[in-house]
Amino acid sequence: MRGLAPGGLAPFVLKWCLTPFLALATAHAAPATIDFSDDFESHVAGQLPGAPWKEETYKSGAVILVDQQHAFSGHQAMHVLTPAGANYRRGYLAIHLHDPLPQLQAGFFGRAMVWLDAAPGTEDVHWTLLQGEGRSADDRYNSIYRLGLEQRGGTQLMANFETTPPLRTDCRQQSTRTLPVRRWACVEFQFDVASNELQFWIDGKPIAHVVDRARAADACRGNDLSGQWLAPPRFDSLYLGFERYGTTPVDQNLWMDDVALSRQRVGCAAKTRTTK
Repeated sequence: MRGLAPGGLAPFVLKWCLTPFLALATAHAAPATIDFSDDFESHVAGQLPGAPWKEETYKSGAVILVDQQHAFSGHQAMHVLTPAGANYRRGYLAIHLHDPLPQLQAGFFGRAMVWLDAAPGTEDVHWTLLQGEGRSADDRYNSIYRLGLEQRGGTQLMANFETTPPLRTDCRQQSTRTLPVRRWACVEFQFDVASNELQFWIDGKPIAHVVDRARAADACRGNDLSGQWLAPPRFDSLYLGFERYGTTPVDQNLWMDDVALSRQRVGCAAKTRTTK
């Protein structure tokens, strides 16, 4: 190929020759460096997961424990029960990032494998699957980046940004995608301080992507920030589970497995023969 004139066949031939090698390099790209992972195998069955997890149910009637009813890999997963009735149930476990994972406070990617056994069953019920949270720079309110669900029987996914009083903002970017029922789904997320950014994916497909401002289709209930989605100066906590803001006619059981956090996108976990 050396000596071909400019504008000749050299670029085409070079691309043709290199294509198999580029594809091979992409297929064997280095995996993300995982800063934290938990497949719940090391926790005691029938009890709350241990450190670094912290229970955050606020005695709302939700129950969290490790069991073997559903596991994506191995034999155990985290199980969250939010019983029917009551206007509010908080079934969260949290990792408070400062002590175990300070390197992730400026932003991180995450992944959780999720199994939901039954939809809430009411069209307008709003609930949250996960959230990243931190105090504002002036220490007046919490900025909360959420992956929520509402509509379509409580299975339609959406990005949700909310603040705590005295600042009142509650904005959402609705997705057309839904959370599957009675099968494992791969939920991925990204929170970033520098760009005020959040992204969510399900089974590798995008749910929502927000940078700084809500899109035109977004709705805000309470809008003290004029549509801006503002990350805190650092993320203090990550919450995973099932927080519900309304009554439902049925119990919800949710399992999470193979949780991973990284400064790079993690991707979905591989299935194993113990999956059920």
